Amino acid sequence: MKNIVSIGEVLMDIYSENNTIKSEVGGASFNVACSIGAINKNNSYFMGSLGNDEFSALIKKFIKKFNIKEEFIQVTDKPTTVAKVTLDENKERFFQFIRNSDAEYQLDKEESQKLSKIDFIHFGSATGFLEGNLKKSYNQLFELAVKNGIKFSFDPNFRDKLWVTNEEIEAFKIHCQKYMEKASLIKFSEDELFLLTGIENQEEAIKTIMQKNPTALVCITRGCNDTIFGWKNKLNYVPTILAENLVDTTGAGDAFISNLINEYVTLNINENSSTEEIANIIKKSNMFANQTVQYLGALSFLEHLN
Repeated sequence: MKNIVSIGEVLMDIYSENNTIKSEVGGASFNVACSIGAINKNNSYFMGSLGNDEFSALIKKFIKKFNIKEEFIQVTDKPTTVAKVTLDENKERFFQFIRNSDAEYQLDKEESQKLSKIDFIHFGSATGFLEGNLKKSYNQLFELAVKNGIKFSFDPNFRDKLWVTNEEIEAFKIHCQKYMEKASLIKFSEDELFLLTGIENQEEAIKTIMQKNPTALVCITRGCNDTIFGWKNKLNYVPTILAENLVDTTGAGDAFISNLINEYVTLNINENSSTEEIANIIKKSNMFANQTVQYLGALSFLEHLN
């Protein structure tokens, strides 16, 4: 088994739909760590900070339940970060963040030394580029990965409620560039692809990214249509598996990238891997993501894995 670490936020998703309020454990990076742990083909580590309130006990249950290694988890004296999620008629989600504990994670010397056993890192935090100790740790871990030749994935997880003004959005785009240029595996939504390239034609946008990082596997998830992937200077398309019962799309992207990371690491995907092999693992990842949209919350589907 390989060792995979995901750095970023764990939070509570507070859902509001049809005058009903529900809360679910979430956070892009924590979602990925839980899914990889639940698949249980590789060791899953989460690198982030827990809050000091009543939500912390629930989050710790998820850590135990889904086999997450705890060596890089810290506890802060601040409340748990909250994301208020409103679902529209198409079950698409809209966020409002109340940020607290996730910002406090600090990558210290002792934890840096533990990273010698890590085989793969996932940079998928929605809050990783916001100001705070997490941002510093995020960048420190990036430098450590590049210096030591540790492969990593990058999912920008852009949230328009976190980056509002033109200046803020430009800052986000600048933060993303070095990760896009060095990652072995990159995943975008359609909106993120346009945001980070400024190119409306998606095929041309992907080619631009591939020119800057020719050895990366570049994936664009396109909802119910398909997934485009760029590999070995060519574009390929893998159909999406449609959900019979669409409930909540909140965790679809995280589920997709978590399964893709797991397959990528397990099969030791490299420059010699065939397009057919890549298409197969993307198909499996689409199928995995299909399961999450049939349940409320990003992690509920893990109780029902096929």
